[in-house]
Amino acid sequence: MESIRAAIRRLTREHTPITCTVTVDSIDRVSDGFVRIGLRGPALADYRVPRPADAFKIALPPDRGGAVEFPERGPDRLPYWREGARPPVFRAFTVRRHQPERARVEFDAAVHPTGAVSRWLGTAAVGDTIGLGGMRREFHEAEVVDRHLVIGDSSALPAVAAIVESLSGRVPARVYLAADHDSDRALVPRREHVRVHWVEGGSPTGDGSALERAVLGETGRGERIQLWLAGEAGVVRRLRGFALDTLGVARDDMHAAAYWKDGTSGTEADAAQLLRYREQVAAGGDAADPDVREAVELGV
Repeated sequence: MESIRAAIRRLTREHTPITCTVTVDSIDRVSDGFVRIGLRGPALADYRVPRPADAFKIALPPDRGGAVEFPERGPDRLPYWREGARPPVFRAFTVRRHQPERARVEFDAAVHPTGAVSRWLGTAAVGDTIGLGGMRREFHEAEVVDRHLVIGDSSALPAVAAIVESLSGRVPARVYLAADHDSDRALVPRREHVRVHWVEGGSPTGDGSALERAVLGETGRGERIQLWLAGEAGVVRRLRGFALDTLGVARDDMHAAAYWKDGTSGTEADAAQLLRYREQVAAGGDAADPDVREAVELGV
């Protein structure tokens, strides 16, 4: 039976990436902390086999209403830009609804006071054209585990919601999730077999954050636990270590991802990670492999 890491590796290799322009066809406030955005485009018809918590990046043109320039891909599958190109601003999101018959997806974007996405949301309108690249596989429910442990901050709330929605109920699941607003909690479906522990403060950072303190009370050595973990890089790195060393979670039963890094913009983080991906590939690694991603994002 496949572990989550083995399945993500296989699903990634089987998937053909999509790079296309899409049109914004809906913008709706769904909670105090999130806006749900619908995107349509003919190329989304090629997105035929959705998986829980599939991730993609939107590409925002540097000038409102301008064309989106996409990077080229080298033999190593990594992006590069032609001389004179004006790269868009990329930000990653999770598919929350997929309508293949309409070549359409929806995603939830967190509302922040500052940042590239917040600036875009301030002027975004139905009919706008942006770019999209994806999909990156983020989850698989292994059949042979004793329970699921899912941990995230507010940046991971849409992905956690998709995972909770997808779980079969064969084994119990415990979720630790940080949220900025009480109304954001309604975005995560209630399931009989899922226990959600809510943590106040949606974007915890630093040693001893509320999310860390909550998770450090977790026990379970002797069980086979499947862990899915995403949030700020430092917090994820420490909780990953706790899961390995204290809970006894096997590395193959774990998916840990840094969705953001404290003090670093998404654009800065992308640039730094691209350099590390090039180093990994030059050393013989596969840029699409989850082991390489973990090394790049978390330095482990």
